[in-house]
Amino acid sequence: HQLTHPTTLSLWQSGLAGPSSFLPGLCRVRLSHKCWAQVKVHGQRIQRAILTACCAVGAMQPPSEVEEPVPREHSRLQHSSFPAAATLLASRRMFKDPVELPVATGKFQERAEVHGAGERQEPNTSRPRRAELSSSFDDVEDGNDAEPTRAATAAKRNHAGCESMGYDLHESPQFVEYATVFAKHKGKVKGFWRWIYLCTAGIATGLVAVMIQFLLHHAFALQSELQDSLTEKGQSLAMRYFAWMGVRVALASVAGILVCYVQPLAGGSGIPEIKCYLNGVDLPGVLAPRTLAAKAIGIVFSVASGLPCGKEGPMIHSGAAVGSLMTKLNAGSLPGPFRQTQEARDMTAAGAAAGVAAAFGAPIGGVLFAVEEGASHMNPRILVRTFVCASLATLTVRFFLGPMESNLSWGSLGTEVPVEFGRFSQERRYHIWELLVFALMGVAGGLFGAAFNQLNHRLSRWRMRHVGPRGHRRFLEVLLVTAVITTANFWVPLAMGGATDRKQFSSAQLLFLESGNDGIRQLFHNSEPFDTSMLLVFSVVHFVEACWTYGLGVPSGLFVPSLLAGASLGRIVGQLTEHFAVTLPGPYALIGATAFLSGMARITISLAVILMETTGEAEWCLPIFITVMAAKWTGDKFNKGLYDIHIGLKKVPLLEHFPEKDMLSITAKTVMEKCVKVLEPKMKVRDLVKVLAGCQHNGFPVVVPGSRHFVGLVQRNAVHHVLMYGKEYNVFHAAISVHDEYGPLMPFEAMAKNGYPQCPSFAEVHAAIQLEDLDKEIDLRPYMNCGCYTVEENTVMARCFMLFRTMGLRHLPVVGEDRQLQGIITRKDLILDEDGMQPV
Repeated sequence: HQLTHPTTLSLWQSGLAGPSSFLPGLCRVRLSHKCWAQVKVHGQRIQRAILTACCAVGAMQPPSEVEEPVPREHSRLQHSSFPAAATLLASRRMFKDPVELPVATGKFQERAEVHGAGERQEPNTSRPRRAELSSSFDDVEDGNDAEPTRAATAAKRNHAGCESMGYDLHESPQFVEYATVFAKHKGKVKGFWRWIYLCTAGIATGLVAVMIQFLLHHAFALQSELQDSLTEKGQSLAMRYFAWMGVRVALASVAGILVCYVQPLAGGSGIPEIKCYLNGVDLPGVLAPRTLAAKAIGIVFSVASGLPCGKEGPMIHSGAAVGSLMTKLNAGSLPGPFRQTQEARDMTAAGAAAGVAAAFGAPIGGVLFAVEEGASHMNPRILVRTFVCASLATLTVRFFLGPMESNLSWGSLGTEVPVEFGRFSQERRYHIWELLVFALMGVAGGLFGAAFNQLNHRLSRWRMRHVGPRGHRRFLEVLLVTAVITTANFWVPLAMGGATDRKQFSSAQLLFLESGNDGIRQLFHNSEPFDTSMLLVFSVVHFVEACWTYGLGVPSGLFVPSLLAGASLGRIVGQLTEHFAVTLPGPYALIGATAFLSGMARITISLAVILMETTGEAEWCLPIFITVMAAKWTGDKFNKGLYDIHIGLKKVPLLEHFPEKDMLSITAKTVMEKCVKVLEPKMKVRDLVKVLAGCQHNGFPVVVPGSRHFVGLVQRNAVHHVLMYGKEYNVFHAAISVHDEYGPLMPFEAMAKNGYPQCPSFAEVHAAIQLEDLDKEIDLRPYMNCGCYTVEENTVMARCFMLFRTMGLRHLPVVGEDRQLQGIITRKDLILDEDGMQPV
């Protein structure tokens, strides 16, 4: 309706914009120098016309090269009836690149990287402030006739490239027929192939872990041999340093190239991204084969370069990616049954658990990690499948690494896994009063973890503003950080005194040079006392290095670095209490490692079980449980866990386990979007294509013609498939009565053969539709979810939150009396602003 508005027509006639600028689906107005000259001549009337059109069809940007100030009328317009466009104009005046607005949604949407953009001014309206969600959810149900608001602007602003996923049962006649008739006889076939793929995912994840560990073992061995060879030849410290530096910087550069230029999503641990996926948010490319390859290869080079990063997080990410790859396969004659969102989620969760099990040799801990960190959908059946997958990953790692690293005969299963700390040989006893010491260590771990998170949060925000997610700056940062850390680890132990020959280093000196796993084993099991001052210096240096490294442009985990930092502090406490306590310093190092990791990541039950499985020390379960709870409670008083902090930095709308208490005082009508794109049970193909072209929404409420009576919800991907391939099944008709029975429909298995739930693009759909079919009608009732969840206007926000969290919803229609559609709620509407606790 905006395109036929007299104001828009006047723009065409005045030459400020031509009809070619108004393209379906993405219409923009571009203003040149000549246009701005005409603005100054014609005055306020033309300015108002341009601002009105910009609200509907584009963004207005004066060229930065114009030196003359903008006319004073623009400043007065900030308080006029066009606040959104006026403020946009004022706040973007000095930007070179045009700000582009999709016409269909009527929202301001800037192009930004996944890591976000800087804070920018928003239009001031009466609606509650929205948090700066870095989400471009294509399921946001906003009409193009709505005035841009502060809420809508914030929700669309920082593009994260993510979209939500729906796990609810799609109760459409088409799917019900498929589930009860076609798939009924194929259920056992599907179950057989599910077990095959689960076992394959576990074995493949184990093989990835074996490959990583094998390469790392030889990389560290070669570096040690190089240093020993230079020492034997009498080379100077400077020569040994430059050789050490050159090798490690070269290794880090390979990891940096894979992240900074090949696949940025391979950076970091990957646990925040997997947590988002299991929560119902899909970040495109996170589970792609390219990401898997960059992650698995990059972590070898980043760990071998001496950076304080662990391989456990990337192994979890790799396992989830392997599980996701299994969903692309068919189940015999059944086409793509595991591509459905519920099946894909379960397979990915099993792969993530297998990654934990492969890294630590802890299948039970892997299952608990999947439950605690991401999955809210677990039931006994899924738990069994996940446990089988994790157990096979552990079996694969033990089968191969035992003979490869410990000279065991093939077929003998040892304890060798990528992260294994060994059992304590000393007497395993402790006094009752030591439980208080363990609790205090947990409190200290929570404080140190909170400080670590806060420092890394500030550093990550600085990186977002000045470094960026990829490119030369991020790569140069990798080289710089590696050079500084390598220099510190080489010279600090020498500066503290002692031998200069690596073979004569003390246990404390070796902590600077050895891998994290070897250092933790020494702190746990070395009966010789460590130099306390050297150990304290190492703790501080390693704390700073680990904080600086996490978020760098390389694959990096935080399990081993945080365990090493905590173990060194725990060892100090153990040596100080050795004279009057029964417990030896080794178990105190275990408690310190537990405290720091729990205080940083806020992991509780799964962490305790993982550490018990990696040490084989069930006797220490009570001290470990006390420590993790004390660390988590202390850290939660100051900030969130590190993974949740990085999820927030990426502006991903993650739904926590429980709603905020403030949601009890907020109703659905406050947070819902009232301007909703709707469809009718039967529509002309021309009208349906027009609606699809005018927006990017993924769900459309279906209402009775001539009223707002809600009858169901239809998904865009189903509509795309019907329009693309439906002609083969005679789904287009000359005329349809809403009272008629369903005519010919496109069967669900036909959609599955063509990649459902993935769907062809709108351009492909538009090209496939023939002209003679545009005036025909299509019946959407067979593809409509007639039993989707709905809420009334006065339903509290907390109930809406729990429906999304527990039922895996993607859209929640809001109805009034007689089921009149009032609006719709999507995931981004359930995020509260942390400052003002307002609905975003």
